[in-house]
Amino acid sequence: MTQIVKGTENDYKIVRQVAKATDYQLYLCKQEGTERQYLLQIASATEQNGGLQKFAYILEELKNRADDLEKEYEKVKKDDRIFLNYNFGFPELVDSFVSPEQGDRWINIFAFKNVDKVNQMVPLSNLREKDSQRIDLRTSAWIMGKLLKMLVFAHNQGILVNMLTRNNILIQPKEHYVVIFDWHLSTINPEMIPREERCAEISKAAQSVVAALGGNLETGEIPDSDDETKLYACYLLGLARGEESDAQRAHSDFYKIVDSLWRREYYPFTTKPF
Repeated sequence: MTQIVKGTENDYKIVRQVAKATDYQLYLCKQEGTERQYLLQIASATEQNGGLQKFAYILEELKNRADDLEKEYEKVKKDDRIFLNYNFGFPELVDSFVSPEQGDRWINIFAFKNVDKVNQMVPLSNLREKDSQRIDLRTSAWIMGKLLKMLVFAHNQGILVNMLTRNNILIQPKEHYVVIFDWHLSTINPEMIPREERCAEISKAAQSVVAALGGNLETGEIPDSDDETKLYACYLLGLARGEESDAQRAHSDFYKIVDSLWRREYYPFTTKPF
């Protein structure tokens, strides 16, 4: 990988590799002439170009639909300071192109809304696998809540993520951002998404959060759960076990429980030894 990659309008300086998957590699990079960080995704080989093209297409669809919903919401909202902010839940596609200098491999350049340093976004899996930490119950609430919000948005648009593993869920701990990163396996359904597929998607998201809590899906054990938080833990386990197929209903019911336990205020990202 050369140090400078030429994009459609800007050049990008490679800083270091941050991840490697079967179909692509990810690099931290900076736009030449600025200090703004981006993620550069490059296909492992030209045979994987189609997957990265699809990823770019899905992100453009997500952005267009999120922008349309925001415009519609502007017509009815009563507080100009409140936004739907669906575009916080997926990467921002900055550039997308074939690079002749890189063997005609496809490259996507990503940013994250309101995040200047993309290396602040970390996979949920890192907590347990690299740091030997688990999140506490109250921290899990904003992570699960934002995942459900994104599933409401995606499912209403007929889009299945098809990849809700912990290493595909990125969080910015301080600012409480939650991003579903990789959408290249996503599907767009012209008709309503089948119930069992919606159910499986909600289940996968909740399983990722249960794992981050250090919970055990088989035994139903959730660390730190007590009589006060039992209903919350049981509801989360129910989602993980596939007991809900409607993301909108799940989101609503989830926050009824959360609001009964905790005030809606900033709560610092909190972890404990695993």
